[in-house]
Amino acid sequence: MKKSPQKKNRAGSYQFRKKVTPWCILFIPMACTVWLKYYPIFSAFFISLFNYDPINQPGKFVGFQNYVDIFQMQGYWDSWKNTFILLALQLCMCFLIPLIQALLLNELVRLKKCLTTLYILPALIPTSVNVIIWKWIWHPDYGVANQIVKFFGGQPQTWLSDPNLVKFCIIFPGVLGGGLTVLLYLSAIQGVSTDIMESAALDGCTGFGRIIHIILPNISFMVFIQLIMCVITTMQLLDVPYMYASGGPSGASTTQGIFIYNAFNQDLNYGRGSAASVILLLVIAAMTMIQMRFEKMEKE
Repeated sequence: MKKSPQKKNRAGSYQFRKKVTPWCILFIPMACTVWLKYYPIFSAFFISLFNYDPINQPGKFVGFQNYVDIFQMQGYWDSWKNTFILLALQLCMCFLIPLIQALLLNELVRLKKCLTTLYILPALIPTSVNVIIWKWIWHPDYGVANQIVKFFGGQPQTWLSDPNLVKFCIIFPGVLGGGLTVLLYLSAIQGVSTDIMESAALDGCTGFGRIIHIILPNISFMVFIQLIMCVITTMQLLDVPYMYASGGPSGASTTQGIFIYNAFNQDLNYGRGSAASVILLLVIAAMTMIQMRFEKMEKE
């Protein structure tokens, strides 16, 4: 039996609406994303090609001279060194330790909910308040850190005024508590199928072997996501090092973020700041692509 022309038109209209409706809903978010995310990126690259003058925009065209100039600055390379040292500390203390904490929490039978609540509470404290508390802890005269050092017979340290200790002091507060990262790991661990866990137990895979061969492979997606986020956020560090030591002492805590901030706000060199921003974007993109490539190779 043939369909009537009216029914065919209705079916065609429904299919058309079905295809068009998602695009209509997504149009405004996509337009805002392009405007607020991608337009500033292209604007930064455009500005980096000029000796930018905000009064007589865009200023004198210099090509890639801004890139050549920052490559010849020792302070620029020192900021990269500081950024990668902070990244190494972040991966050791704030990426691996929360995973261990989540694995231990998962083994608890009692007080699990109570401890989970205690882990999330530090994440509710604003960054500025957290920095003020820890600056008091690291204070060389009356800080708690030196009181603990003295109790164990050690020598008081200047902490945030010591170029060799300031990076450790900036990253260490992230170790305590664990925050949302611990809860994300714990949720992923608890999402592992009980059938898989029971089968592993019947096969004699318990204890540390269960963690290595069962739990970690099944939560690798969460570990990978947290690894990418850890690398991206650490490479962009600006507010926390700036609030702790303003890039000091002697530039020991000057990250790429602080270098770019100073180029814009202290040196008023918008071309240099934009060039450094573009390079930082490319480095982070390259590191993320490498991580994704390794993850894909591991799955294959």
